[in-house]
Amino acid sequence: MRSVLLSYTIDKNTPFYIGTIKPTITPNDQISKGDEYNTYIITVGNHCGTHIDAPRHFIPTGRKISDYSIQELTFNNPLILDCPKGKEELIKIEDLSEAELKDVDCLFFRTGFGKYRKNDPDTYLTYNPGIAPEVIPWIRENFKSIQCLGIDCVSITGYQQEELGKTSHIAAFKEEKNLGEPLLLIEDMNLDIISREDQLNDVIVLPWQIKEIDSAPCTVVANIKK
Repeated sequence: MRSVLLSYTIDKNTPFYIGTIKPTITPNDQISKGDEYNTYIITVGNHCGTHIDAPRHFIPTGRKISDYSIQELTFNNPLILDCPKGKEELIKIEDLSEAELKDVDCLFFRTGFGKYRKNDPDTYLTYNPGIAPEVIPWIRENFKSIQCLGIDCVSITGYQQEELGKTSHIAAFKEEKNLGEPLLLIEDMNLDIISREDQLNDVIVLPWQIKEIDSAPCTVVANIKK
């Protein structure tokens, strides 16, 4: 078995969601300037880079990301589903109709839009595909084993579709009797690092350990079966 990262490194060039802050990494103490050691000041929004949204992001009484245990962030039956999408296109229920989702606990949508992240960040940030709002309650009602969704876009919904974005997030986070547990959402994932022939064994999500925030940047480790 081998391990790969499905998350991006944060640096000063990391694309950041419009309306949030640009990440900065500022040298503080520096040996090169005569200090005894190196330190840095890091300023970054909690939805910057690869990050995991918890229900508190949209639901005032929802769980914060720090409320989740490592067991709840370890997924033993993950699946990457290829759903090629262009600018502002939505993943629909019919895109999932032939997928074998029984017993899947973590579902990642690979749209192929990650190709824009480095070379055309404006397109990546402003014209991304997303998940149609009706898909999420359909998943929660029919496949209650799924606890987490992820996507290779800056958000699960397009920047140009603000109202759809709110609806989709709330659909993932709200509590209703006929639905499964509220979902976790991982955005801005690096899914192209996995080939179509690779088979995921398990996935571990490691959010920054910061109390009281709704969501957090995270490291996503995937173990690949040989």
